Amino acid sequence: MRLAAPEPFPATTSAKRLLDYVMYGVAIVAPLALVPQIVEIYSTKSSEGVSLLTWFLLMCVNVLWTIYGAVHKDIHILLANALFLCFHLVIIAGLLLY
Repeated sequence: MRLAAPEPFPATTSAKRLLDYVMYGVAIVAPLALVPQIVEIYSTKSSEGVSLLTWFLLMCVNVLWTIYGAVHKDIHILLANALFLCFHLVIIAGLLLY
């Protein structure tokens, strides 16, 4: 089974082009969902009930997605996963610290 070639960026139709640009926002906003976990760990100085293994595995996945985004020059995947990676590192540092 052969997949079709990727569509150009930005897309040629207005609806797809709008979605392309919305995804920039998603790439920035989605990682912000981790901020409450970061605030919780650092404000309480406690990592009780937070799994180091889970966050480490998620970080490993994001390393691979970041590399994939870079190799394929897909800015949406690269941006979102690089931001997720940064937040995962901050969470892991907090888990190791507390």
